[in-house]
Amino acid sequence: MMRLAALTLTAILMALPANAQSWQPRDGDTLAFDVTRDGGEFGTHTVKFTRDGDTLIVKTDIALKVALGPITFFEYAHDVTEHYRDGKLVWVGSRTKNEGKWKTLTAQAAEGGLNVKGDKFKGLLTGVVIPSTHWNRDEMGQPTMFSTETGEMLPMKVKDRGTESVKVGTQTIQAQRFDVDSDIDASFWYDAEGRWVKTYFETQGSKVEYRLRALPV
Repeated sequence: MMRLAALTLTAILMALPANAQSWQPRDGDTLAFDVTRDGGEFGTHTVKFTRDGDTLIVKTDIALKVALGPITFFEYAHDVTEHYRDGKLVWVGSRTKNEGKWKTLTAQAAEGGLNVKGDKFKGLLTGVVIPSTHWNRDEMGQPTMFSTETGEMLPMKVKDRGTESVKVGTQTIQAQRFDVDSDIDASFWYDAEGRWVKTYFETQGSKVEYRLRALPV
C-alpha cells in the first residue's frame, strides 16, 4: 500500500534489538486496522492468516477512499496473497487499483530465488525477500523490501526509536517503534510478540494513521 513502499532511500540499517520477536501467526489470526485521514474515516486494512498443512496463507486487503456524496476524489485498493512453506516464501499474488486502473503481480519460488512478474520488475530476485505487507517485523531488519505492488526491491533506511505506549482497542500496550525514512516518512509499531499494531505517516499535507482494532487472542 500507500506507496510506503514507493521509496527511494539511501541505505544504512540499524539492527533490531537482541530481544526482538518474530511473531508466528496461528490459523485464524487477524490484524484489522481502521485507517483515518486527518482524524476522519479513510478505509480499512486487514491481514488474515490461515494454515493449510505446512503452508501459511496470508491475505491482505486494503481499501481506501475519499469521497463527497457520489463524487470520489481518491480510491486505492490493494489485495495481496502470500504463501509460506516451512517458513519460506513460495508464492505471492497481488492486484492493485490506483487512479481507476488495475495492475497485477505474481511471484513464484524458483531455483535460486523468486521469479517475479510485476509492473516495474520482471526477473529473478535472490537473497532475503520480505514482502512490503508490513505484518512481518523482520521487514524492519532488512536493507530492502519487496514491493507487492510493483515487484521492485526497494531500499529502506530504518531507525529504532524504542518503546512507546500505543492504544489498541480499549487497552494500552507497549510497542517498539521503527521509523522508515522515505519520500513519505512512516512509522511502524510492533508489540513484544512482534505483532504489527500501528502505523502513522504524512502525505500531501494529510495525517494518516492505522489503528488496530484488537490484538489476536
